[in-house]
Amino acid sequence: QKSVTDRVQSSAKLRASSPAFQPSPSKVRQKTVATASTIADKLPTVVYTHRNSSNGSANTNTNANTNTSNASSRDVKDEHQSLSAKAVRNDNAIAQLQSGIAKAHISLEAQRASGKAKDAANDDDFFLMEPAPGNNKEYMKPVGHFAIDEGLRRMLTEETRMTDHVVESELPFQVHNYHSLSPLETVHVVYNMSGSVTQHEIKAQSITDGNHYSLHRIPSLDPAKGPNLGAIDRWRVVNSPNVARVHEAFTTRAFGDNSLVVVYDYKPMASSLKHTLVDNRAPVTEALLWSIVLQVVSGLRAIHAAGLAVHTLDLATVSMTPTGRVYLNSCGLADVLGAFASYNIEAALQNDLHAVGNMLVVILAMNRENVVAVQGQSPVVMPGPSFTTDFKELFGYLNRRLTPVIAIDDILRLAGSRVFLELDAARRETDLLSRNLRLEMANGRLARLVCKINFITERTDSVMDPEWSETGDRYLIKLFRDYVFHLASEDGRPVVDMAHVVGNLNKLDAGSAERVMLMSRDEKSCL
Repeated sequence: QKSVTDRVQSSAKLRASSPAFQPSPSKVRQKTVATASTIADKLPTVVYTHRNSSNGSANTNTNANTNTSNASSRDVKDEHQSLSAKAVRNDNAIAQLQSGIAKAHISLEAQRASGKAKDAANDDDFFLMEPAPGNNKEYMKPVGHFAIDEGLRRMLTEETRMTDHVVESELPFQVHNYHSLSPLETVHVVYNMSGSVTQHEIKAQSITDGNHYSLHRIPSLDPAKGPNLGAIDRWRVVNSPNVARVHEAFTTRAFGDNSLVVVYDYKPMASSLKHTLVDNRAPVTEALLWSIVLQVVSGLRAIHAAGLAVHTLDLATVSMTPTGRVYLNSCGLADVLGAFASYNIEAALQNDLHAVGNMLVVILAMNRENVVAVQGQSPVVMPGPSFTTDFKELFGYLNRRLTPVIAIDDILRLAGSRVFLELDAARRETDLLSRNLRLEMANGRLARLVCKINFITERTDSVMDPEWSETGDRYLIKLFRDYVFHLASEDGRPVVDMAHVVGNLNKLDAGSAERVMLMSRDEKSCL
């Protein structure tokens, strides 16, 4: 019995000390934590009584021992029977309390599973509490059967929240055709061996189409060196899933200086590789590096095919989303700034591919096992023993240690079957989106039906209006609404059955010839 008490108390203390179970605005969480703490408070007293009763007497202190020794054998027998009966009752109480703890634990585990990524009550305004696991019958469908996948829903909801959220700042409310400016990230962009600029990334919403865009602002331009805004036109034709598309470029004094602004597609929740991997010291695996290299090379392939070069490729100008999607950012910036009056396109393409190798050098240098110290020389960055031979060959190839000329076809050859891993991941994502799109395809149709039904029923403001009063066909609609949503069981309990709702709304929308029995609320008439 003491071990049971210790386990329960220890479990309650662990739950109370864990951040995932701290009290929060969520009513469900408050109720669950309160249940666990209430059980823990009550249990020690019950078990203490039971432990004494299992000894056959109430020997809790010295006086009790003296009284028991002076009592008659009959009194001892009666007391023993009384305590035995109390022990049985306490056994039942302990069983009930342990059952309550188990139920509370199931509820807590369900809540933890629903909010793996973040604390649902604090960070997810659209948190969906699913039923506790194990409560559904075999024939019942899970909640996800009728709606979008929960993980995908949370991701899309978070992206929407990040897209619509505006951070208070000193930025002007409107610049050119964009309003609701919100700061994102500030990076240092190097566009050649001797030149660099500071780039402020700002999220804004377009007045023209209502979409959100990423404004890359270069402050304090030299008025004597006007930007070549026409150079951005060549970049509009570049269309790649791994390149943030360029839209326009303009100059403005809305920020209090002569600033250049280049407009790109906005990628929700994306941040630069410098911030994601280097600044946050995130763990890096070989699989992640292969994925980054292949996606960057895919974007470069589309850019080079258009006869263009990035010039500014590094960790600060490559963005990555939490799902691992990589985008080339700040494309065309060097051309607009006029950083190169003239350049050899072949040499520029080689510099872009070599920049991929420089990115790997910076990422690998975060781990000391990838830094080789050479006596009398500066340390050299090399992939450590945990990396495969293929990756070591790729690293040497991109850093021109094997050959001075780099080609995209050779990179794909070195990647080998890893290209199929990226292709499979893209297809799995497509299958997930298609599967959930099919689930949601009919929901808009059903939502319109629900809106039409509720427009007509229960209109207290139009009781005397013959076109809106609940008579004739509109009375049938009211009874049908009760049949679909207000169904009750034989014992009078409300029936909450999504299959019943979805099935009947589908039959109504399709004009099914099936007949149903509709009963008035006073149960005096049936139709």
